Amino acid sequence: MTSAGNDSTAASILIVDDEPAITTVCSIQLTEVDGHDCVKVTSAAEALEWLEERDFDVVITDIRMPKMSGIDLLKLIKRKDPEIQVIIITGNPDLGSAVEAIRSQVDDYLVKPFELSQLSHSVGRALEHRALLQENRRYRSELEKRVKDQSKQIERLFLDGLAALAGAIEARDRYTGGHLDRVTRYALSMGAEMELSQQQMWNLWLGSLFHDVGKLAIPDAILNKPGPLTEEEYEEMKRHPELGVQIVERISFLVPASRAILHHQERWDGKGYPGGLAGEEICVEGRILAVADAFDAMLTNRPYREGRSEEMAVEELERCSGTQFDPSVVAAFLKAREKGFPAQLPTTVHPAIELAYGPSSAA
Repeated sequence: MTSAGNDSTAASILIVDDEPAITTVCSIQLTEVDGHDCVKVTSAAEALEWLEERDFDVVITDIRMPKMSGIDLLKLIKRKDPEIQVIIITGNPDLGSAVEAIRSQVDDYLVKPFELSQLSHSVGRALEHRALLQENRRYRSELEKRVKDQSKQIERLFLDGLAALAGAIEARDRYTGGHLDRVTRYALSMGAEMELSQQQMWNLWLGSLFHDVGKLAIPDAILNKPGPLTEEEYEEMKRHPELGVQIVERISFLVPASRAILHHQERWDGKGYPGGLAGEEICVEGRILAVADAFDAMLTNRPYREGRSEEMAVEELERCSGTQFDPSVVAAFLKAREKGFPAQLPTTVHPAIELAYGPSSAA
């Protein structure tokens, strides 16, 4: 809000009094002597009309006026803009009105008759107070911006650390390069189709990045074995969801991923591991990850088998819908695939995920 006037010290002042002689005298003093820009009105209703059309630094108002009092006008002004300075002038002072004016955040209170120099002094103090309020607001705004920027930088470092940690996990398995990025893309796209909440999307994102964290505790000889696993080796590999939970539960910011990590190898029909959970006993994030993880695994080449084509992998997901996989998740996968697993982030995405990928890219 800028002040009107002829120089840098001029202010825009609205004078409200049902006695035209008062507004005229005040206006002459403030305009011709003090160099301010004044508007004169004789009712609170006129004052409100002017306040809708123009910015004012100071409002000078009588208390007793027809239809609306100066106190009521004061309350409306302060509700609109607490930085506008309001000076009450009255010829009928009483304790009740003075107390009510103070409660309504009046900035000064003059009793008629008063010296015009008093009015000038009161306006001067009001303008100083307004300048301080505006400076304080600018300072708070700048401080809030700096805090917000620093918070983003800290969160950015945090997210970079998560990505680096996830990359370190993936680097242990030489057969799954890019697996985490792809699974995350598939999972977030399915989550968007299923309209998951912001918290669920956060859980899903963390779960996508760290669903295989338990493989850190699996021996390299098993993890990178160039051939099918023995029964004993497979049993050891099946421990990775529980091992993963043991790892993330020691890291507070990864705890939201624990259920998705624990459940991502469960099956809709209850024949999965480690808990043999069935149907909706499996968290929705785990059910989504089961589909995303399986789809990407089917596309991956291994020394003991060729990766399947995308069409064959999709056919397998459809064939296993209702047994291995939640049918609603498979349906969401098919819809997301039709859209090319869009990079556009859903509106329910957690702010940190948006910061990680940018405002319009989820992968």
